[in-house]
Amino acid sequence: MEFSWSAIQSIQNLEMSREGRFQPECRPILLGYFGLAPGMRVLEVGCGPGTLAPYLAAGLKPGTVTAVDLDKEFIQYAEDKAHREGHTGVRYLVANAYQLPFEDGIFDAAISYTGIGILHQPRQAIREMMRVVRPGGSIAVAEAVTGQTGILFKGVDSLGTQESYPGAHRYWALRDRLYQSLGQRPLGLGDPEWPPSAIWGLMAQEGVINLRINAWGYVAADDDSRHHSRIERIRDHGARELELVHSARMDPQWKNVFQANEWDELVSLVEVRQNWLNDHAAFDWEAGLSIVMAGTQGL
Repeated sequence: MEFSWSAIQSIQNLEMSREGRFQPECRPILLGYFGLAPGMRVLEVGCGPGTLAPYLAAGLKPGTVTAVDLDKEFIQYAEDKAHREGHTGVRYLVANAYQLPFEDGIFDAAISYTGIGILHQPRQAIREMMRVVRPGGSIAVAEAVTGQTGILFKGVDSLGTQESYPGAHRYWALRDRLYQSLGQRPLGLGDPEWPPSAIWGLMAQEGVINLRINAWGYVAADDDSRHHSRIERIRDHGARELELVHSARMDPQWKNVFQANEWDELVSLVEVRQNWLNDHAAFDWEAGLSIVMAGTQGL
């Protein structure tokens, strides 16, 4: 079976999740964490829908980013977006992380954001990243450590036994059930021996030197002053969530996650939550944590 992450998680949902982690003020810090500098030739492995690559390219000018992913739908989406938004300094290719189609040592750095931890053979992917990077170049792997196995804060939804809006507890019970189902790994993704937060140990085994670990948090807030319209942001978030719910309900792979009345209930609760947020100037936010494991190609 040809691997397709977009069949597990919608492109729009994945992009929305990643955008929340790459706030503008974080981007220069992330370049440092990744060991990147202007003028470098950088490879991104597992680029998904192309969320990070344009940010990297902007910070690397006059350098370039080559972004690869095995999922053809992701690459097509990323290319279309780059053309539509005028991104420069980045190119996208369909490629296998286990057999990168590049000569030895042609990049100054290779990075991956949440692309290595889902692989059956993360060791082979690390070896390929090292192969295509010149001696002394940077090797970096970033992984989100949030959700069921990590840290996730839910703002107004984290009030213990109190409900900040009607049906809050029920909303999150159903929402989490849906998202856990959408995020399940039916293809047996990942290597139990090397969970994402431990990839640094694998990197050390494979000869990456000068290893360092950094972390950054992200916060997504509906009434953040950086957003022009709080109401518009709340409306857009609600529309995206309803679209995801309706899409999952119609998909044979996911429609049995809930009974028909539970699908209806979740739709109603999403609408109730959005209406409540529109009427209350509460600082609603969600935050999580990601780590960057980076070192140097020592061969």
